[in-house]
Amino acid sequence: MKAKVLLAAQLAYTACWEGAMALYTRDDTLVPYLDPKLSARDRASDLMGRMTWEEKVGQLGGIRRVASRSNGKLTFNRTSFEHIRETQNGQIGPGFQFNWAEEVLPVLNEVRAEQINSSRLHVPYITISDSINGIWVSGGSLFPGTNAMASSWNLELYGKAIEAIRDENLALGIQWVLAPEVDLARDPRNGRNGEMYGEDGYLTGEFATRYIQVMQQKDENGWVRVATTIKHWVYGQGSGGVNRASMLGGLNHILNDLGASYVKPIRDAQPLSLMSSYSTVDGVPLSINKYLLQDILRGTLGFKGLIMSDANAIEYLYTESKVASSAADAAQKALKAGLQHELHPSGNGVFTTLIKAKEDPQIVSIVNSSVLALLEIKFLTGTFDRPLPTQENLAKTLRKEEHLEINRQIIRESVVMLKNDGLLPLKIDDVKQVAVIGPYADIINAGMYAACNATDPVYGSTLRRSLENKLGAENVLYSMGTNSILPSNNTDDKIIKEAVALAKKAGIAIVMLGSGLGTFDPATVNNQRTDQEGFAHADLNFPGQQMDLVEAILETGVPTVLIMSSGQTFLLPDSIFGRTNAVFHSWLSGEYTGDAITEILFGETNPSGKLTVTIPEANGAFPVSYDFLPSDDAGGFGTALLYDWHWPQVTRSPPLRFGFGLSYTSFSIGNSTINVDGARDNSTVKLSASVTNKGGMTGKEVVQLYFRPVVSLIEFPVMKLIGFQKVSLDPGQSEKVEFSIPYHDLGYFVNGEWHVDGGNYTFWIGSSSRKEDLTQLNVTIS
Repeated sequence: MKAKVLLAAQLAYTACWEGAMALYTRDDTLVPYLDPKLSARDRASDLMGRMTWEEKVGQLGGIRRVASRSNGKLTFNRTSFEHIRETQNGQIGPGFQFNWAEEVLPVLNEVRAEQINSSRLHVPYITISDSINGIWVSGGSLFPGTNAMASSWNLELYGKAIEAIRDENLALGIQWVLAPEVDLARDPRNGRNGEMYGEDGYLTGEFATRYIQVMQQKDENGWVRVATTIKHWVYGQGSGGVNRASMLGGLNHILNDLGASYVKPIRDAQPLSLMSSYSTVDGVPLSINKYLLQDILRGTLGFKGLIMSDANAIEYLYTESKVASSAADAAQKALKAGLQHELHPSGNGVFTTLIKAKEDPQIVSIVNSSVLALLEIKFLTGTFDRPLPTQENLAKTLRKEEHLEINRQIIRESVVMLKNDGLLPLKIDDVKQVAVIGPYADIINAGMYAACNATDPVYGSTLRRSLENKLGAENVLYSMGTNSILPSNNTDDKIIKEAVALAKKAGIAIVMLGSGLGTFDPATVNNQRTDQEGFAHADLNFPGQQMDLVEAILETGVPTVLIMSSGQTFLLPDSIFGRTNAVFHSWLSGEYTGDAITEILFGETNPSGKLTVTIPEANGAFPVSYDFLPSDDAGGFGTALLYDWHWPQVTRSPPLRFGFGLSYTSFSIGNSTINVDGARDNSTVKLSASVTNKGGMTGKEVVQLYFRPVVSLIEFPVMKLIGFQKVSLDPGQSEKVEFSIPYHDLGYFVNGEWHVDGGNYTFWIGSSSRKEDLTQLNVTIS
């Protein structure tokens, strides 16, 4: 039997695997791995059996940066590409963020077609990319950051946003994304909080599950549209320095705190891949932590997909952690621990050293299973079967009006109002001029994972531009207000005095402060970046001269609105919060954030965002998350303080707490009921409440449900979120909200085993995790 391999030039560039399959036959029968009627696993197994050792090792890496940029133009280094492709050809990525999608697609299609035509078995690349605010390169819909979209607390709307992002990725031929990130933003000092959904495992798990389910939804051919990568398993957190507080560490902490956000997505959405973190846990870097990768992740949590490294992580085993003696040693240790694919930004991966280990039967066996996992993803996503994407469909899909409308709506619902003393909403007839002040008032601060030149108007209107469109440019007095957003010894306050003069002249000041600014590209504004990956915060005050600026504006007594723009939270001492008339957090921007804030300022949109993180009261008052253990709020002695969190004394329940957010209308949540349906293991706790809009404006409220067992097997947090619903109500309208909580979902891990307490439970229902916003309900499960 002789295979008829008739792939030729007509498949190049517009290569279509439907045509390839029709041509590649054996005695008029499709070679099994090209037969779309077979399962992905069967096709992958057949193909792997035909591959050489070098071809297998080549699947374990790839080329993430196909296209670069120089002098404002896309560049493609053919020499470098071919050098890497020889040994790393499992996946490719689009490369530089500021290249436009229509420029990138021809290059991607060229190398994708070449790979199909030139590789011995015609094994295609799968195209992989980060995807947080939208597609990785420029030209797509620019959604806000993860923390912003989560602040909407609107899962249905979020699902629509991810559907739009998914379809725009597919139009570029991206079939595998490095998201969602389910790490918990429990330490305000972490620079990557903007990539996260918040501090709570339940909320994060719900949003991550929706992300995965929408991205991995199958199309009409039965192919997974876009494979996902849940990450980063598992990312740590700090402790708080309190006398009697809990110590972080151990399996219960990992599974119930850090890993809580993985449980539902793995169980209900089954992400096709997972990225291990850079973290060292109990002295063992995750890249070689077989216990956490195999026993816990695969065994306890039941993860079945491919496990990949984070960028450069395997290399760091011998360059930083010194737990490997060489690249080859690091590669073999990581492979044996459970890593199956290497992510490397430059393509100079260390898994290529495995080529020399073909005589080691253990390595051969693990490589085979790793290659099988990757090939299965390729077959599941139709990488062997889909035609290459076209410029026509790209132009039709990117920035569709329905995508932009979803974008507008989720941004409107993501802005969180933290204070309003009655100044807002403004009346257009009463506002003659406004002073717009601050270094973030005239940029799009979308985050380093966004394809966004912060000053380019193509990405939307800044707050300044949006207000100019509303009021007329002559009525918007703008000042950056600071010489630098970086911490410095610059004491020149000339620009601050100019901003103060503008505030006095206008009679109202809208001050936008924050941190961030810039992408991965050092040639843009990275030299002024103060937030996101690689930037932890020792000080949670506004960086640079921004604190001096806002205090100087407040000293004038001019009505002032403060808007925060960043992926992080900031300290809001009484000297600022107490004197500001209104305060918002807008998080990492999308292209309509300026427009949404303007609509909110003038009452055209009623704010409905809620905090997904708790804002600390002081530098050093960490951890600050709402779901602390009872013993974390103890420690006083005799006539000393009742508790020692902290001195000068602050509490474990700061006012700007998880779940908190204001509206222009007022809501009441009452008529709460609770009962248990069924017996013990098969029971369901059913709760209901009536939500009423008691104000004069249509608005949206997030009804939140928290719980804790009265007595637990191990120490349990003071409360944990277990449900939420967002409802829209007209003035005077009421709606009944119902929750059904399966008994199983009330549990937690004890030494790796899922445990659910019987007996007495306390539930709370209300509008935030603050006790004054909650109604307590008690029930017994017997």
